[in-house]
Amino acid sequence: MKLRYKEMDKKVYYGEYTLKHWIELLLKNNLELPPYQRNFVWKKEQVKEFIKGIKDGSFIPPVTIGVCNIEAENHNLILDGQQRLSSILLAYYDVYPRENAFPRNDDDLTMADGVAEEDDDDEPVEYLEWSLHMFAKKGPTEQGVRESITDQQYERINYGVDQSFFENNYIPFSFIIPNTNNETEQIEFFSSLFRNINILGTSLSLFESRQSLYFLKKELQSFFNPECCKSLKIELTTKNQAYDFVRTISILSQYKKEQRFNRLAQNYKSKMEKYYEEYIYAVVNDKNEGIFTQFSTIFPNEDFKPRIEKLSEALQDLKYDELHFTSIIDSDVYMFGLVYNVVIEGKSIDYRRKEELLRKLSQKIHQFKNNSDSHKSSPSLLKHMRKRVEESLKIFNRYAIRPVQ
Repeated sequence: MKLRYKEMDKKVYYGEYTLKHWIELLLKNNLELPPYQRNFVWKKEQVKEFIKGIKDGSFIPPVTIGVCNIEAENHNLILDGQQRLSSILLAYYDVYPRENAFPRNDDDLTMADGVAEEDDDDEPVEYLEWSLHMFAKKGPTEQGVRESITDQQYERINYGVDQSFFENNYIPFSFIIPNTNNETEQIEFFSSLFRNINILGTSLSLFESRQSLYFLKKELQSFFNPECCKSLKIELTTKNQAYDFVRTISILSQYKKEQRFNRLAQNYKSKMEKYYEEYIYAVVNDKNEGIFTQFSTIFPNEDFKPRIEKLSEALQDLKYDELHFTSIIDSDVYMFGLVYNVVIEGKSIDYRRKEELLRKLSQKIHQFKNNSDSHKSSPSLLKHMRKRVEESLKIFNRYAIRPVQ
């Protein structure tokens, strides 16, 4: 079966619930957040303004709910409206989460794309490690939630509403039920729908949008976002960026098939996210066409876990946690050759020579940053990225060994 976003036959129901009924549904866990939904991002002022808007009779966009059948059970997924529903919960309990009680490292949501040295003029989104499920898991009774609220974690807020506000005001909904019993098709449909929804809220980052695709096939989630790579950061003077495994593995998958550096990401100069998306779909569908190596060719029976484990061991043995990636140049030189040999080729690294290997990598990074062809100032140029791939592979190939079968 070929997975790709398409207009699926579906039923859509429209209506509205009182705010009190929405709260009851949330506390009974009748509504769920998909795993790719981000946490709460609205600031205190935004919550107050939203509540005031309801009081004043302002138009409120509908909450979008998708009914997905997973393992023979229906699940009501909140596709759009999390910030609104979270806000009415917070207003109901007259609180707002304290930032220092629910801190979030938002580096994980800023992925390195080769523009690591350039400052972003957009105001950064402030994430909280809080979601409406923190209240929901203390339900289903209102009292259970109230007893869990502490002054250390929550600021007491007067939103200027009483019980009648929640009983007499409404938020509309659209309920989407796809006409298919195939779980994979449903997940793919809702994941794609999530990527195309942008109502009222703070815009999704490119990575947040792409992250929803990681759930198209449950078995592949730990491949697209391996646990061992989550601690790798590009440490910039302004804000850090997270290392992007999908970026690395997609480029290397194309090289594996074509064995040419000068064609990597050709024609994708200004649309690399499209390139990564096409790679994800190629993996999910196990396609034997296009520019990427077929997934099952690299991983027979799609069994990628042993090589991801081997990558985890390599990162530990080479002590990558002690390294400091100060630009995309560093992370590319350190990671392209390692991932290619360990994950793509299934080889091991000769750790007896690791000091020599690390020295060669450091020298190459220094060379890139001090050459005269704008490599440091414009690292996102495809010609520079391709050169980093080539040189990283050259170095690692001299220290890679094929395990004895």
